[in-house]
Amino acid sequence: MGTGQVGTMLGMALRAGRAGQAVPDVALFDADRDTLEASLARGAGDRALAGADEALDADAVILAAPVPAIVNLVQALGPRARRGTLLLDTGSAKRTVVAAMRTHVAAGVHAVGGHPLAGTEIPGPAGARPELLEGATFALCPVREDATAMDLAAALVRTIGARPFPTDADDHDRIVALTSHLPHLVAFALAAAAGDGPAADAAPAAALTATGFLGATRLAASDPAAIAAFLSQNADHVRAAVERFGATLDALAERLEDPDRLRDLLEDGRQARARLTAER
Repeated sequence: MGTGQVGTMLGMALRAGRAGQAVPDVALFDADRDTLEASLARGAGDRALAGADEALDADAVILAAPVPAIVNLVQALGPRARRGTLLLDTGSAKRTVVAAMRTHVAAGVHAVGGHPLAGTEIPGPAGARPELLEGATFALCPVREDATAMDLAAALVRTIGARPFPTDADDHDRIVALTSHLPHLVAFALAAAAGDGPAADAAPAAALTATGFLGATRLAASDPAAIAAFLSQNADHVRAAVERFGATLDALAERLEDPDRLRDLLEDGRQARARLTAER
């Protein structure tokens, strides 16, 4: 349910499967019929559903919409979902989704909060790259004591080639605020700062835009509405991340005229990056 970049990516991966475990029937639903048709054209599903209620017949329902829309879908469909169904979402902020699942999903439905840490800055079905799921972390947040739910979700994650990573919803949101949400915010801020600078209208500005700027602002090509949706759902942790980042940036700025002390702090950053990306 939801056939933007993430929904299309997951549909394509489920149909391809891993080690001969392709899902035999993937149905798609999106209120935007143009997006739905574009997703079908990419090979994300075998067929389209005419209405959201038809998803209730599925063995597994994946909610791949912006976080506020996921919460609305949980509220609308959760009480009517069939016992034994796996209900999994893909939102990048987990506390509000998991809380909605606890409140609105019927007993016996296997609900799990999920977040695939893979994707591109290109919105919509055109941005779907299912190969990015291979080896990617797929966070799984328990909703209640339900080992079957976690087992089913993990099996689905392995089918698309990703790595299931069980985690608490609050821990997820606190960490992702630094490792995913803050980078989005910084990319947009950097792009805006450079675009509003004194050289913004000068002829050489475009020519002097280096590859470092392009890499650092890649995420600023994302859909602002989608980014604002998940940032607002994790506002407290993102605000703390911004304050932490600001303090580090201030410390760097204070050392600009002292290359030795500046180098030491830059080295701290280099080593931190190496630790965080060691398994990639």
